[in-house]
Amino acid sequence: MNNKPNVVIVIVKCTSHKKLYGIRFEEVTHNNWSGTWAFSIKEEVAKKEGYDKSRITGKFSFDPKYPGCPYCYNKGFFQCSCDKINCWNGMAMSVQCSWCGQNGELAGSIQSISSGGDR
Repeated sequence: MNNKPNVVIVIVKCTSHKKLYGIRFEEVTHNNWSGTWAFSIKEEVAKKEGYDKSRITGKFSFDPKYPGCPYCYNKGFFQCSCDKINCWNGMAMSVQCSWCGQNGELAGSIQSISSGGDR
């Protein structure tokens, strides 16, 4: 029997510093994912680890102890129409994607995210 939690890493870019980091998401119940911690990561390491090779779907939230972005400490995130994830301050409704530079208004909720295993 496998008692290991279902854990993935999602790659995010800081909207303030334009640096990459990973968020560890753990599936707490079926299709309910909780962000538990974050860490800085270099792009070449993220690619080598394959952190963009799969997708997770469901609902996304954060553990109360989640520290936020390691650069600006934002505790939220948004997904651009380019499919990339950016940190978010939880208030601004007009945002700019740190990946593609596109500006937009936030609407809706995230249903799936590119991710990779943490094993």
